[in-house]
Order: sequence, then structure tokens, then C-alpha cells
Amino acid sequence: MDNMKHRRLQELDRSDFEIVKGEPDIRGWDVKNSNGQKIGEVEELILDASEKKVRYMVVDLDDNELKLNHRKILVPIGMAELDRKDDDVLLPAISADQFNELPDYDRNQLTPDVERRIFSTLDRRGESTTVRKTAAKAPVAGTKQNRENDEMDPDFYTHEYYNLDNLYKNRLHEAQPVSKNESEFDRGLRLWERRSEGGIIEQGGRQHQGAPQAGQNRYQDLDEETRMEMIRNRRNVYRERRYGDRERLEDRNENISDSDTL
Repeated sequence: MDNMKHRRLQELDRSDFEIVKGEPDIRGWDVKNSNGQKIGEVEELILDASEKKVRYMVVDLDDNELKLNHRKILVPIGMAELDRKDDDVLLPAISADQFNELPDYDRNQLTPDVERRIFSTLDRRGESTTVRKTAAKAPVAGTKQNRENDEMDPDFYTHEYYNLDNLYKNRLHEAQPVSKNESEFDRGLRLWERRSEGGIIEQGGRQHQGAPQAGQNRYQDLDEETRMEMIRNRRNVYRERRYGDRERLEDRNENISDSDTL
């Protein structure tokens, strides 16, 4: 049985959390650079279960337009931006060389050491930042402390690379009004904890019929084949919404052109 749900950094699919209905789920969306070239697709989100915050997105570099090797990488969530109009995720500040230097994503190796390597690869300013200072305090991968606690100094995530507000800054005009009593967790993550809330929560606080009881998790025993099917379904829904009308129009124009030649 996969024990990812007991780790600090977890894949959203394998966690006890769910994105609130009505909030954008970027899993399955295209990832592009500032020139509109496709970099890959968002396969998954990585959350910090102890802090209830998204830290990274898993980007699948398959079918990219930058001649990058096909593999999966982690990108800090604050380096991503939603496109103003289209359902695309933009990475305007990462170069092709940096993509090539980022380590391969391995869900069994989400250690503080890997996080520091990701940060150092992306941070090319050469400044003595807060993150550089505090990251040195984090447990070194392979030590007894790291194996038992898997802890990272919280100050590591104060850098803009992990500021979730950056992701939504181009869509503020679409954001729902924020209650003055709403916590940072509610504003930034828009997740509900399935375990404590007793299942997936719909808008208005209503549960789906047949939702699991408190203490249960639908995906506790999620196998890889089922998870990949979920990923494919998200991708198909995205493509139909994002490109369906255009592809149908192109097919219609092709059919008209073919009929004209007859």
C-alpha cells in the first residue's frame, strides 16, 4: 500500500484533500512560456500536508516545443501564472537550460535536499536571499532527523517562488469576494480536508451523496493504473474545453473544402 498520505509533501490525488468545487483545477492544463511555446502539462499538484498549502506542480514535459527531454519535473507554485484569458499555465521566468537542469520528479524522493536543489537551479540572481540562509538549517537528506521527521524550515517557503498569490494575479477580476474572517489557507489553497469534513464538500457545504464518512479516504488505496486514468480524464476534459470548438471548426472547414473539390 502506498504510504504517501503520511508524508509531509503529498500528491493531491493521494492526499486527504480535494479542490473546492468552482475553484480552478489546473491539473491537465497546458504549460507554456512567455512566447506561447508549449512546455508540457500540469500532471499533479504537490501539497504540504502539515501546512495545508500547495508547494509545487508536477509538469510532464511530453510533447513540448522546446526540444526538452520527455520527463517529469517539479516547479514551485509561485513561479507559475494563469493566463489572463485562456486556461493555460505560464512559466515566464524559467529558461530552457533551467528546465534541463531540474531534477527528475520522483514521488518517493521528495526530500528537503531535492527542494534545495530545485531552488538553487531556478535562483540565478546570486543574491544572499532569506531562502538561501534558512534552507541551510533544514535537515540534510539521509540523516536520521530527516528520515524520521522529513522537516523543512518554514522560512524556506517565504520566498516568492512559493507565493500562491502569484498564480492567480492575472485572474483577480474573476476571484470570489474574500471574507474578512477567511484564513490564508482558505484564500490561497481552496481545498477541503476530506477526512475531517467527512467527504468532498460542494459549494454551500453540502456533501455528495455516498461521500465517505469521517476518517475515510476515497484514494487511500489508489493504484497507479487508476491514478493514470484520472490524469487522462482530466486531460481530455481540458482539451475538449480548451480546443474543442476550434477543432470542430477546423474539421468543418476541411469538410467544406473537400466538398468544393468534388
